Amino acid sequence: MKKLTGSRLIFLFVAIIIISVLAIVSALSLYNNIQALLIEEKGKNAMSVSIAVAKLVEQNNSSFHRLLKVDEYKVENYDVIYHAQMQQIFRELREKTGVKFLYCGKRISENEMIYIFDGEAPVSELYSPLGSSDNLNVMEQTIYRSKASGYTPIVDDPDWGTLLTGMTPILDPSTGEAVAHIGADVSVDSIHTSLINIQKVLMLNAAMITIITSLIIYRLLCMTSIFTENDYLTGLHSKGYHDRFLEQQIKKSTSTGRQFPLIMIDFDDFKLINDKYGHHFGDRVLKAVSEIIKVCTRSVDCCSRYGGDEFVIILSEANLEYAGLVCQWLLKEVSYLSMQTEDNISVPVSISIGIALWEKGMTSEQILACADKALYHSKRSGKKKAVIYTDVLA
Repeated sequence: MKKLTGSRLIFLFVAIIIISVLAIVSALSLYNNIQALLIEEKGKNAMSVSIAVAKLVEQNNSSFHRLLKVDEYKVENYDVIYHAQMQQIFRELREKTGVKFLYCGKRISENEMIYIFDGEAPVSELYSPLGSSDNLNVMEQTIYRSKASGYTPIVDDPDWGTLLTGMTPILDPSTGEAVAHIGADVSVDSIHTSLINIQKVLMLNAAMITIITSLIIYRLLCMTSIFTENDYLTGLHSKGYHDRFLEQQIKKSTSTGRQFPLIMIDFDDFKLINDKYGHHFGDRVLKAVSEIIKVCTRSVDCCSRYGGDEFVIILSEANLEYAGLVCQWLLKEVSYLSMQTEDNISVPVSISIGIALWEKGMTSEQILACADKALYHSKRSGKKKAVIYTDVLA
């Protein structure tokens, strides 16, 4: 593919940066939405477990509330059998529901609670026995005030781990006040694992989008570069490219002190060909001669369609002798060219050529004017030949 330079290269870099930023922002936004959905799903599941367990506890409301009213939890002060049964039920429910911790707490002050039931095995270091105290977190305090179920955001606790808790208050049927609550803690390790995988996929997609879009833009820029630098009909360089090339060649030759020839080519009686055989046939003629020009010149030379039926060749680092050889080759090849119309009529094609040699101090306009004068002399003196500009022609 064509190399980009100048403003097109800058535009490509800016486009890549913008695309990268947009892709990353979109990926982060999608990541945050997915994270919120996963947390919401996990929180609702935990809350559903706490609601179901709260309803189960409330089925034996009288025994439960008698247990709540005990101030000092000694064996002789509460129903040991009821408590042992509920402990067993909490352990079974914790295992069946897959929650990490399942407990029932009783509020004893604005910021403090004691454990009533705990689904953890008594032999576990994480087991909270009956009557053991703990602080009420913000969400638990909110549950008691609102008397409505809810769930916490993800909490990273050094003792319990990274958890998300669903909570449901238990109300006193006589007063309607929240007197206890059910907590169901779920581990969010699975969420973190899923989010890490999702993050990798999103970043990979963002990178792929950036690469693919950048390649498309690069290809489009190359195509526009070709369209602006090449003539659509002949495939030779455009006049705009010729103008830039000539200026650069003059700067280069000024610094090196080397001359270079410029060749101007014009068709003989091309208007008659167009008028008699049509513009489509005229285009075929232009293409055919353009192919001859490509064959007779080097890759370092600039061959351009300067006007409708006028071509210009800039021979880099060459002299008049070489320019003469190129022109003789062109004239010979074009003389062999015989174009056939749709009616099988053979149409001869010929060109006239003017050659000018750049000398130090000449501008692009001056060397073009010199070549044009030589071309004019070629046409006035019989056509089908090359004329070199001299002071006499001036």
